[in-house]
Amino acid sequence: MGRAGATLLAAEGARVIIADISQEKGQRVCQSIVEAGNEATFIQVDVCRRESVQAVVERALAVYGRIDVLYHNAVDVPFVNEQDRRLTELPEETWDRMIDLVLTGTFRCCKYVGQQMIRQKSGSIILTATVDALIGCAGLDAYTAAKGGVVSLTRSFAAGAAKDGVRVNAICPGFVTTEPQLDWFRKPGAASMMEMLHLLPVATPEQIAPFVVYLASDESAAVTGGIFPIDSGYMAFKANVDVMGLVSDGKTKSE
Repeated sequence: MGRAGATLLAAEGARVIIADISQEKGQRVCQSIVEAGNEATFIQVDVCRRESVQAVVERALAVYGRIDVLYHNAVDVPFVNEQDRRLTELPEETWDRMIDLVLTGTFRCCKYVGQQMIRQKSGSIILTATVDALIGCAGLDAYTAAKGGVVSLTRSFAAGAAKDGVRVNAICPGFVTTEPQLDWFRKPGAASMMEMLHLLPVATPEQIAPFVVYLASDESAAVTGGIFPIDSGYMAFKANVDVMGLVSDGKTKSE
């Protein structure tokens, strides 16, 4: 989703910083944007390290002089899919890492980018939560707690930053066919189960990106503190499906 959002923002005229922990993947995204005739710079970042986040902000200012948009969605998808559990079986080190990466990582990025935006008296921050932070999903207790914190942080930070011209919103995707999710999506029964859970076809990253561009642009100048599900109808109806059971054993209950 980060790649798709950055690519579309660049195509709309933004000068983009690709900030990623993977140098190989980040540089590949950056190169694809430049080859399309748009502007991008890669900077390696680890959102679990304060100094790393601060260095990205300093480099961005050195290159472009200001920061108008933050689109933040760092997460380790295999870690979530393979290590999260019901909280009674959840290792404390898994909980600690999830909170640090997902929630505290969001805090770090918002803090140091937000300081610059407040100095500018302008900016749009777009955070990535999940529909699973808005409704229950068995077996994702650490992830949903961390993303639930992102939802609450979005509202409170929006309330605090509005007087300084900074808007803060969060998108809440449902299941999206990102590259890290495709291994899971190809498991027996996964695709059919996802069809049961969504009213519309499962979203691609490219279908999430236009809403990110909207929140980044002046067209959403009256929008802040919003929590926006982009979920192919996932939250519109109920289904009794053990999602995390499929992750662990490759089978749905009906199988």
